[in-house]
Amino acid sequence: MSSSTETPTDLARVAEALRNEFRRKLNTLRLQLGEDLREVARTAEERSRHLTLRLDETGERVTTLAQAQDELRRQTEIELRAARQANARLTGEIQLIEGRLRLEHGVRPVDLDAVPPELAGLVAQVREAEEIRSGMLDDRTRADHHAVLDAYAELRRLSAESRSRALDASAVLARAKVGGRDFRKAAGSYRHHWQRLCAQNAELAAVRDDVAVAERDLERDLRRQEEFRTHRGSAAVEQLTAHLRSRIDAAVESHALFPPWFTITELGHRPSAALAGVWRDVATRVVLYRITYGVTDGVSALGEPPGGGHRAQRYAEVRAALAELAA
Repeated sequence: MSSSTETPTDLARVAEALRNEFRRKLNTLRLQLGEDLREVARTAEERSRHLTLRLDETGERVTTLAQAQDELRRQTEIELRAARQANARLTGEIQLIEGRLRLEHGVRPVDLDAVPPELAGLVAQVREAEEIRSGMLDDRTRADHHAVLDAYAELRRLSAESRSRALDASAVLARAKVGGRDFRKAAGSYRHHWQRLCAQNAELAAVRDDVAVAERDLERDLRRQEEFRTHRGSAAVEQLTAHLRSRIDAAVESHALFPPWFTITELGHRPSAALAGVWRDVATRVVLYRITYGVTDGVSALGEPPGGGHRAQRYAEVRAALAELAA
């Protein structure tokens, strides 16, 4: 039986050989892992690029579809608007032909401006009330006048405050030791408040005429408001409106021919089924305006635009109602 004995040197060589082998394998694994990671990164980058391209293409398609949809909507709105206009023109032409035929057969337009004898008193009351209202201030002017009075009252308050503080300072000056601390402080306060008082008094004097005008106009406006509130025309306008509405309803029901000043507005020759109620209200407001202000123009429904005042406001309101009817 034989035996072998390994020396420490032999063991060291074996250990070193094992360590070298382990390093080689570890380096090999590191290289392989690095290559694998780079491959994964390349694959991920490629997939990300493809995904980005697909997303871009999808975004472009969505944008294109949205633009196409917007264009289609715009074209549809244009075509619908054109169709409505064409339908309105066709309806107007048909009604115009119908009106001419009826004129040829002796049918005369209904006289919406006529005031029957039994309504003469009612119309007179409405016109009287409107005359009173025409002398009232409009909302903006009334607010401007109140602003002038409020500013004047505030300026008077500040002036009184400055006067009071100047007097307080003068009282201290009368009893304080000349040249002392209290004396110097009171002297500075007195000069400051006295200068403010002089400036405020000058401002008060400058606006006194405007204040007088505002007070006079507001006082007159209050009298006019009370006069209008208690005038019989305030209730008479409701009765006259009801009569005019019934007259228009009767004309529509009997297929009456409306006058030219009526038909050339947005009202046309006849109400549409969808807007019959609104059409009737606007038509009543137009006729009420004509009768209230005595408009007799055969072409212009509301006559010449007023220069200002409450009538100009009424004119603008009726014109706006006509425009909404055609929208």
